[in-house]
Amino acid sequence: MPTPVRPIAALLRLAGVAAPLLAQPPVAPGNACLPDPDGPAVARSAFVPADRSPYVLPFEPGAAVLVWRTTSHFTPGNGGVGLYAMDFELPVGTPLVAARAGTVVAVRDSFRDGNGRDLEENYVMIRHGDSTVARYLHLAHRGALVRVGQPVRQGQRIALSGNTGETGGAHLHFDVQQCGPNLPPRYNALPCGMTVPVTFRNAGRNACGLEAGRRYPAR
Repeated sequence: MPTPVRPIAALLRLAGVAAPLLAQPPVAPGNACLPDPDGPAVARSAFVPADRSPYVLPFEPGAAVLVWRTTSHFTPGNGGVGLYAMDFELPVGTPLVAARAGTVVAVRDSFRDGNGRDLEENYVMIRHGDSTVARYLHLAHRGALVRVGQPVRQGQRIALSGNTGETGGAHLHFDVQQCGPNLPPRYNALPCGMTVPVTFRNAGRNACGLEAGRRYPAR
């Protein structure tokens, strides 16, 4: 996941956000779940029930995709902005769809796959009706299928998955930030950079979000 270039203290001063609000708070045992064994416990109550989720998986029905990471994106040093981000293992060229309807607010697809360089990943970002912004990162070279300002419907093809930027292999990094878009090198700038918990209506059981190490078929 892209990392911030400013120290967290500077971001806090810029955003006017108090440090205690950014730490991962303790979770009551009866409300705790662990979707990623390498990440912190999160509150089950933070997630919308899957059958009422406004999101669908960001790939087309019929595909069964492995989740590499979820809450292990959490890093205290950057304010924990990536807590609810997730990585999907996808071959270069896999069609991606809009997980939720909205308007395209950022597109980049000029970098070549396999470049291995931080901050040189392709992306599409879509703003939803509640001002949250979905980010689709590491897209293929010339893989964007939409343009800035274009309205998109849920399930519409928006891009091709790729392997651009600093990655451990071809995959899609997907998250939803509180607002934005945050553009490089300020991907994680606060307060907009904080990710929000997401469930998916067509992923089967995912009451606490997707679990790392499991395959999810888009239904």
